[in-house]
Amino acid sequence: MNCSNTSRLRSLLTQLLQELGKTNSTVPPMEEDDNDDAYLYILLIMIFYGCLAGGLILAYTRSRKQESKNDPYHLYIEREWNKNKNTPNIVVYEQRGSIESENLL
Repeated sequence: MNCSNTSRLRSLLTQLLQELGKTNSTVPPMEEDDNDDAYLYILLIMIFYGCLAGGLILAYTRSRKQESKNDPYHLYIEREWNKNKNTPNIVVYEQRGSIESENLL
């Protein structure tokens, strides 16, 4: 087919357009009312998962702080410090014959 003949090309395109128009007219138009609230649904789902993630992060950080209070090292330090507070601070100096011991006396 020679496409240089514009009148023939125009008539073919017109026939094609008419055929496409006939086949599309039998299909009922899609209702757009069904998808009007889709953005709202997506927004609510995003807010839900955002709150869920925030709650999990907050719960995890609080649990880590609670665990650090019961850490064995901290409990040992607290116990040793309380033990030292109950006993009087008596310092015994031994004479070594050095200048430091003479200054302390």
